[in-house]
Amino acid sequence: MSYLISYTILAPILVAALSLPLSRMMGPRPLSIINGASLTLPGLLSVYAILTGGLPINDGPVLVIDNMGTFSFLLDGINIAVVLGVAIVTAFVAVYSVPYMEHRFKEMEHEGIDKKVLDWGIYFFMYTLFSIAMVGVATATNLIWFYIWLELTLIPSFLLIAFYGYGDRAKIAILYLLWTHLGALVFLIGAFLFGLNAGTFDFYALGSALKGLGESVVSPSLAWLIAVLLLIGLFVKLAVFGVHIWLPYAHAEAPTPISALLSPNLIGLAGYAIIRIVYVLFPTTFSVLQPYLLAIAIITVAYGGLLTFYQTDFKRFLAYSSVSQMGYILLGLASMTPLGFIGALLHYYTHAIGKALLFMSAGVIITEGEGLRDLRKMGGFAGKMPYTSSLALLGFMHLSGLPPTIGLFSKFFILAGLIGWLSTTNFFIPAVVLTFLAVGLTPAYSFITMKRVFFGKAKMEIKEGTALLIVPMVIIAVAGVLAFLIPSGLLTPLFQDLEALMG
Repeated sequence: MSYLISYTILAPILVAALSLPLSRMMGPRPLSIINGASLTLPGLLSVYAILTGGLPINDGPVLVIDNMGTFSFLLDGINIAVVLGVAIVTAFVAVYSVPYMEHRFKEMEHEGIDKKVLDWGIYFFMYTLFSIAMVGVATATNLIWFYIWLELTLIPSFLLIAFYGYGDRAKIAILYLLWTHLGALVFLIGAFLFGLNAGTFDFYALGSALKGLGESVVSPSLAWLIAVLLLIGLFVKLAVFGVHIWLPYAHAEAPTPISALLSPNLIGLAGYAIIRIVYVLFPTTFSVLQPYLLAIAIITVAYGGLLTFYQTDFKRFLAYSSVSQMGYILLGLASMTPLGFIGALLHYYTHAIGKALLFMSAGVIITEGEGLRDLRKMGGFAGKMPYTSSLALLGFMHLSGLPPTIGLFSKFFILAGLIGWLSTTNFFIPAVVLTFLAVGLTPAYSFITMKRVFFGKAKMEIKEGTALLIVPMVIIAVAGVLAFLIPSGLLTPLFQDLEALMG
């Protein structure tokens, strides 16, 4: 057993702690580089493992507790796209944070905010803890271990919204805290019902997934209850239709660097967890729930997509787009096929890259346009902001599944897996028609908004963002294009491990 994953998680935690005293000795730029560099470590480990064929990496155990199981970390084909997506976005948004938060700190000074809060050490301490906790969630192999890391994402993100957000930030932060904590609590109840009956909370042990363990230790009725509790808890985190209420407020009013983590990275982790936990422990029950998952997925894609057309705030538009994109992940999961699961996990990476670029583009407009967020006041920015407009276009292309972005592959696999399953059902035609109608909303709202913001008649003067805003966006964009040009790096381990898992 190695401890490579543990070290890549521990290092950013130590850097986060050191940020508090270091902020008194250095400026925000070196602080952002140190924190960003530490956050690249899980990504570098992932790339190394792909290039050397070193997957899976079974790390630990960090801790073993009787009747609770083994607390360890795992990096394999199933979570490699997730870990890479988190590492790439969080590392380079850390650098992007400096010019954006300088602008936000000045705004807050004019608002009369206590200067003790406007501290770079506090900001990067919470930012890096939030970021690396997501890697902990993605690599945990035990339900309690998973829950601990999930809660560790919640606390710093709540404080970042409460301290540095917009509008009624304290109220919005509490709304975010209550909704997402409620989801985590429902998940925890399901986890305890499973663990107390199974004698362990592990869902991966001894080098393999514990497939069907939940259904082998409890009655069918209790298996149904536990699976539904786990799903509801994760649905809140995924922000599917009906339990999405918190997302448009939290993601729109968070400081934009945090929006670029919340929306692309945090919510999609629940989709990964549905495969890793609910499907693994309760595969038969999961198959019974397929039609319900499909219905919720189609409604989520359509609802989020339709609501984007009614938004006048750029960030709120992007938040509703995220609701819709989580529906795509759920479409892949509902197929319960290797292709659909591959598409869902690949779409995590697609959405991470694409939505990060879009939130960061919105942030450039906010900093250079004196807080501008109103879509009705935008237009004609492409000539004045060529780099931002090009990167935003690439972000929309990711969401729409157009080359040269990895979104082409994720959308293809989701739809291929879904059609493969639907072809065996008696509701093939209506389900396919509804799915494609819902899916068609993404390119529609993407390119209508692209036109509204960057083309047409210029309504105001604005200039291009600084290098510290643009360069991190370029690096993130390159990561998306490279995944399209060399898809085998992600697809080969995904195919191998999901085929082994699903038999």
